[in-house]
Amino acid sequence: MTLHTGLKFKTSAPISALEDWLEANCQGEWDLEIEAISTELRLKSVALYFETEDDRDAFKAAYKQIK
Repeated sequence: MTLHTGLKFKTSAPISALEDWLEANCQGEWDLEIEAISTELRLKSVALYFETEDDRDAFKAAYKQIK
């Protein structure tokens, strides 16, 4: 598996909500890494890697609704 494209962002969305969306909507492989978590556990820095640009673009388009 080669993950060619990715995003890095900060989010307050639950990781489980992101993973649920990815599992339901990605055609290719993906990997989500938590790079940092705030002391209040609300804000997370996340790196998200995709096998395809189509999956990345679909995630970007849907992200605001995942929160």
